[in-house]
Amino acid sequence: MPLRRGLTAVCTALALVSAAVAAHAQGPEPGQTNTDVPWRTSYFPYLSGLSNDGPLISARIRRSQAAPYEERVTARAFMQLDVGIGFRGTRFVTAQFGAPLLVKNWRFHGFAIASRESRYGFFGIGNGTTFDQANVTDANPFFYRVQRTNYYGSFETSRRIVGPLWFAVQVAAQSVKYVAHDEGTSVFLQELGSEIKQGDGSLRGALVYDSRDTEYDPHHGFLIEAGYQVATGGGNYERLYGIARGYLQVREGTVLAARVAGSQLFGEPTLDALFGIPAWERPVPVLGGQFSFRALETGRLADRGVLFGNFEVRQNLVTFKNVVGIVLIGFVDAGRVFQDNDFSLTTSDMKVGGGAGIGLRFLRTTAFTLSVAAGPDKTRLTFGFGWMF
Repeated sequence: MPLRRGLTAVCTALALVSAAVAAHAQGPEPGQTNTDVPWRTSYFPYLSGLSNDGPLISARIRRSQAAPYEERVTARAFMQLDVGIGFRGTRFVTAQFGAPLLVKNWRFHGFAIASRESRYGFFGIGNGTTFDQANVTDANPFFYRVQRTNYYGSFETSRRIVGPLWFAVQVAAQSVKYVAHDEGTSVFLQELGSEIKQGDGSLRGALVYDSRDTEYDPHHGFLIEAGYQVATGGGNYERLYGIARGYLQVREGTVLAARVAGSQLFGEPTLDALFGIPAWERPVPVLGGQFSFRALETGRLADRGVLFGNFEVRQNLVTFKNVVGIVLIGFVDAGRVFQDNDFSLTTSDMKVGGGAGIGLRFLRTTAFTLSVAAGPDKTRLTFGFGWMF
């Protein structure tokens, strides 16, 4: 019954989203040039997820200029504000600016977030950390939890070199604080103390090869990137990373999607640097959660090196008047982390999980996903807004 009520609430919220998007997200009319297209405003509620806290009640307002229908993106440029709040103290505000078509052969993307995650996962550092539900008791309800407050901003400029090859530069700044819960003890309190507050500033350069047919719902092509980051946080650190994504439509309505990613940190990184890869236009949280490993909780595995892979089969089930579509998703996720500079391309000690989910697509712009995943710890229900990759 709780799952049924949850699905009913999801469908209700998604119906509101569909109506709002259908009413506001119109493309250029016949005879209009790109620069003639008016800017339009859309606004709608939706459900989202953030760091082990279940669904958040969220809302979005977006101001955008639609791209021609045949373009790989849905908007020439956009500005967007999202806010969300949960039932356990988690809340967030994000602001974005994107301009993939405003200037020929250039892309610009800005992102800022202020968030408080009341139940961010912390299980220790290393691939051998364990999860035992018996440690979570009335006396220690937050044994694997820590409160994380994050203020982060970045701006990225990308320049086309030739064809699908781009060079991107990103600058970013962050202030983040981890605080152990007052009630009982926790892994964070035992290993790192009651509080850690760190600032960080970084510069990242990346080569990006992007041959996807579309960015909002790719059916074929590749997105491959390799990057180098230098940062001032902690005791100064550097990062090398690579991410490869591929898409193949094997028949009408069936798409195979795969991703492999690896990252290695050098020097003395901040704690927060262990939990994400600064990928092109959207960072990838690792390792665990709806964007990297659905069978693991957010923050489940962390260390200086990380290697993980994802495989999905996306099957269109039904489409309603080309406005709303239902997609069935089957997936397998696998990954592990590495201490110090021990990173290697290996399947040894990999954590593996898998499951199934449904996605709801509205027009061309977005997909809401609800997944059930089984893995090394337990079965998890995860919410996502947009494709995992």
